[in-house]
Amino acid sequence: MTRFLAVLSGLLLAVAVALIEPWTAIPVLVFVVAGWQWRVCAVLAVLAALSVLTWLDTTALIAGATGLVATTYLLNTATVSAPLGVVPTTVPSVAGALVFTVAAGAASVLPLDLAWAPIAAPIIVIVLYAWLIHGLADRRAAASPAP
Repeated sequence: MTRFLAVLSGLLLAVAVALIEPWTAIPVLVFVVAGWQWRVCAVLAVLAALSVLTWLDTTALIAGATGLVATTYLLNTATVSAPLGVVPTTVPSVAGALVFTVAAGAASVLPLDLAWAPIAAPIIVIVLYAWLIHGLADRRAAASPAP
């Protein structure tokens, strides 16, 4: 099933690029087909698709949709050779991809023009990530006395 999802999402990635600019889908499709055998080519397929999005200056909706397809492709391709029972598309991975896509789309349509926003954004993301990880950390090892 994982191989089927990897093949399907790779073909969807090539179709997404073909809808944007048909001729640029050829290298993406070549990398997708090669990615079925070599995982490095899957990464190259996603990078080629993202470079097409960047070069043609697409809208946030198109970039978000293509990014979701690319995320699905990488998740499924990375776990094709994983041990039995490894499921790449879990509820947290899908929810995280959707939430961050919606957040990026919302941020791109906000009419704010703040000069300091590009400097503050990475700092805010790191602080929020540290806050989230700190809340999920296992404190049992720190609370137990040393032998």
